[in-house]
Amino acid sequence: MTAVLNVLALLPAMAPNPIDEGTLRPGLDPSQVTPGVAGFLMSLVLAVAVILLVLDFNRRNRRMRYRAEYAERRAAEEQVGGYTREAPDAPAAGETPGSAAEDPGGPDPRG
Repeated sequence: MTAVLNVLALLPAMAPNPIDEGTLRPGLDPSQVTPGVAGFLMSLVLAVAVILLVLDFNRRNRRMRYRAEYAERRAAEEQVGGYTREAPDAPAAGETPGSAAEDPGGPDPRG
C-alpha cells in the first residue's frame, strides 16, 4: 500500500511542467509579467501600514483598558470614602461651610 502511495506521490514530479521559463507568449519578456519595483514598493507600503495600524490599535486598546480600570477604582473609592462627584464643593458630614476642609490651597480630598 505504501509503495503505491509513494509512486503516486512521484507522478507529478515526473510529469513535464506546462509552465516553463521559456514558454512566454511571443512579444513578452519576464520583466513585463513580474510585479517589479513598483509592486515591491506597494507591498512594502501595505505591510508598513498594517504594522502601524496594529500598533495604534494596541495602544488605543491599552489606553481604554487603563481608563476603565481607573474609573472602577475611582468609583470604588468614592463609595468607600463617601465622596460625591456631582457636588465636589459640598462639605462632608459634620462640617460647616467655611471650615478648614474648604481651603483652596490644601490637598484635594478627592484624590
